[in-house]
Amino acid sequence: MDHHPSSMYSTAVIVIASTVVLAGSPVSAQETQPVGKSRADQERNADLLKGYDYSKYPSGITGYTGQDRQQIVFERRERAIRVRVGPRGNYKAGLAELPDGKLVLAACRNNNDPDPTKKRFLIHVYQSADQGLTWQEINKTPLFGKEPSLTALPNGMLVMSAQKGYFGPGSKYKESINMARSTDGGRTWELYDLPGADYPRNMIVEKDGSLLFIRAVKSDWSDSGDGSPNLQLCRSKDGKTWQFSEGAVDWSYAAFGEVAAIRLKDGRLLAALRRQIPKTKGEGFEDTVITESSDDGEHWSKPRVMVNTAEVHVYLTQLEDGRILATYSNYHLPWGAYAIVSNDGGETWDRDHPIRLTASADLYVGWPVTLQLKDRSLITASALTAYLRQPPETTATEVVLWRLP
Repeated sequence: MDHHPSSMYSTAVIVIASTVVLAGSPVSAQETQPVGKSRADQERNADLLKGYDYSKYPSGITGYTGQDRQQIVFERRERAIRVRVGPRGNYKAGLAELPDGKLVLAACRNNNDPDPTKKRFLIHVYQSADQGLTWQEINKTPLFGKEPSLTALPNGMLVMSAQKGYFGPGSKYKESINMARSTDGGRTWELYDLPGADYPRNMIVEKDGSLLFIRAVKSDWSDSGDGSPNLQLCRSKDGKTWQFSEGAVDWSYAAFGEVAAIRLKDGRLLAALRRQIPKTKGEGFEDTVITESSDDGEHWSKPRVMVNTAEVHVYLTQLEDGRILATYSNYHLPWGAYAIVSNDGGETWDRDHPIRLTASADLYVGWPVTLQLKDRSLITASALTAYLRQPPETTATEVVLWRLP
């Protein structure tokens, strides 16, 4: 939940009822797009999905928004190890592996100050020396931030980005993002601001040890008409000074952001963009599209849909065997962190066989990050609502250690 920064604590956007056209005949519904593979499925779903007053739900997230309910699910269970990181109240996190194999996790936590002018997210840093089985807090940074990303360079330096952690009067979260560097494994941090409101899901470590992250030039979540359809490429050799260039995307749409990107083994760049579905409002009507570049980010292909409606926070991981893993959040039922696989370089995704990594009791969930460790096992960090009726500390940060069949 990024472009609606207060949505964790208040009910906001409303999706306006509309008329959906199904195979030539209008059907009255709250949904703005046909849902289902056939006309019969679409008509049944329209009936099941109608009647919602979206003003009653945070960010228009009903739990059923945009979902094809003409399905059942066959589950298969696999062994995994799940570990809580830090106390109740920890939320979204960044995760990185240092060159010596230690893991560092940076989780944001709301200070729950009753004064709205003082309500902030503070980032706490944890370390694991046993591949995620146990965690110790090594510091809390002076960084007020939300939606952090964490990256380890080959020389051991950690670089963190985060959305501004204060959204009240005088906030500058629409002008810049928080950045920080650490040369001692995350114990102390050097802080600075980077101009531009959009923040990345991750950073790419290039072969020469430099950093690249990709974000929206200017996202138009408000639909005001002043956004950009293009991507900004941000490059740095030291994690502090940055050079910027712009890549043209083959579309005219600007309501997107929160970009996850990887460089494939063949040199292409692949980027997943969180998008407000055209002609909709509210995070319940967002999805994720994917685009690629074969000229180092100067030009990008026409974005194509890679997940279902209300599936966001995509994080891309290229696996040693060549497959690409997309870890993401369900903003529909069942809430939690999920993963899907592509066997063809991101062209297609196995959406019919999602892997459920966490289950959440509410929609405040996600920002999953998955790393592949040296033994080819996987570790995913994510947030969830674990204490639904026990406020104020209802959320938690967990990691799950698992393997992909």
